Amino acid sequence: MTLAAIPVERTLSGPEKAAALLLMMGKPPAARLLKQFETPDLRVLARAAAGLGAVPASTLDRVVEEFSADFLAGADLLGDLDQARNLLAEALPANEVEDLLDSLSRQEMVDVWEALARIPEHQIIAFLEAERPATATYVLSKLDPPLAARIVSSLPRERRNAALCGLMAPQEVTPLAANLVESALHQLLKAPKAASGGPADGRSRIAGIINNLDPEAAEDVMRAIGEARPKDAAILKSMLFSFNDLPKLSERARALLFDRASVDIVVMALRGTEPEFRNAVLSSMPSRGRRLVEGELASGAPAPPREVAKARKAITDIVLDMASRNEIELNAAPPAEQAA
Repeated sequence: MTLAAIPVERTLSGPEKAAALLLMMGKPPAARLLKQFETPDLRVLARAAAGLGAVPASTLDRVVEEFSADFLAGADLLGDLDQARNLLAEALPANEVEDLLDSLSRQEMVDVWEALARIPEHQIIAFLEAERPATATYVLSKLDPPLAARIVSSLPRERRNAALCGLMAPQEVTPLAANLVESALHQLLKAPKAASGGPADGRSRIAGIINNLDPEAAEDVMRAIGEARPKDAAILKSMLFSFNDLPKLSERARALLFDRASVDIVVMALRGTEPEFRNAVLSSMPSRGRRLVEGELASGAPAPPREVAKARKAITDIVLDMASRNEIELNAAPPAEQAA
């Protein structure tokens, strides 16, 4: 055995000690013990066994002495995912073993991304500015579109556009690379399966992010994508929607919108718009509701710009939600165009 292959002396945590003892016992006695454990404890043990790694005999000696002065330590032991699977095999049905082990790896990833969404955004921005664009693309692919939009809005222009262009056709990220990124994020979190979808998944995610950007940033990103990937940009354009696109919706889509948006929100959103725009938008509203809206707008009451922007965002969110549920189609051609 080479020096590099000799396990290094280490201190084990409580769950690791229990996992090491169970692995040394072998399947039959370990199985009898495991049947007495509750599911949460089994998860802890399985996680400890899967990540145990190489444990030298000297470390095992100390563990054994803690439990029994008469127990004799054996050879070095290696704990990994396969060993954890073998450990559980005689205590649980095969499908439950696989479900349990699969949930461990999924839970580890979920914990990272859920925790990341709760830390100050400036920390995420600083992390992405220091990383390669490919890393930024991977991280953005794991965040919810509203959060991703706020993050990329604060990134330098070239870094922002490079990261979002990468989402159009995400490169396969190896498990090792994903683990490295997630390990770095773990360190970031301590300090205060890779994105494998196809082009359609990339377009859907980037559309969600761009729809949450302010108009100027969204236009800049679209120009960058148009220069880098013209065909994708053309498809992506049909997936984008802003408040100014309301007249492009079909009459049915606008009617569904008015069923869900309160009159107060519609009035506030239409403050400051041109008469032609208002008429086009309100043409699908029931006559009684339209009279109420037009009466409020005719009063000319001033409205804070922030409240107007908030109302327009609410209208846009309702439209995008309906589109995500396939209830309506964005930017559908008007009947006259379709017939032409």
